[in-house]
Amino acid sequence: METKNSKKSNVVVMTELALLTAIVILMAYTPLGYLRVGAISITFIVVPVAVGAVLLGVKAGAFLGLVFGLTSLAQCFGMDAFGTMIFNAKPVATAICCIVPRILVGIVPALVYMGLAKVCKKRPVNIAISCVLAPITNTLLYLGFMTVFFQDYMIQAYSYTGKTGIVFLGWLLALVGVNAILEAASCLIIGSAITNVLWKITNKGK
Repeated sequence: METKNSKKSNVVVMTELALLTAIVILMAYTPLGYLRVGAISITFIVVPVAVGAVLLGVKAGAFLGLVFGLTSLAQCFGMDAFGTMIFNAKPVATAICCIVPRILVGIVPALVYMGLAKVCKKRPVNIAISCVLAPITNTLLYLGFMTVFFQDYMIQAYSYTGKTGIVFLGWLLALVGVNAILEAASCLIIGSAITNVLWKITNKGK
């Protein structure tokens, strides 16, 4: 039987999760969410996903990542030219590329934070490391999945003439390097700040 405190805690968690979900959806459909570079979309939606993963744990992180992935897939229904093209060609592969990496974007920071918390008592440091891993995970996995499923389309989109496979993936990472760094920096600074504030507000630091 749940106690009064546990019920209150569950309400707080659900409220935080609902708020972060709303932020993810809002960012997905406004210029705040995406920075487009050719056929690649660099996203700042990882910030609320990272915050939720660290504050609320693996399940919440995975859920927020799923919402992120579904909004990314929605872009392929006429909202993004390249996304629409690959969805029409390979709908299942497109869904995998949009959703699976983004679920992991929510899982990885949560697991890393849980692991760090066991060996390091400096919570701000643990939060910072966990938050910065969210955009890194997103960039590496999304481009990796796209290379596996849509390498030919990516090569055509960028008029690439070099070697394929891992070399092409490295070329893509170099191409989006500056934007990826900005994405990581924003999540490190903004995500860490928000997480620390919310942690104190909800008394999780006790």
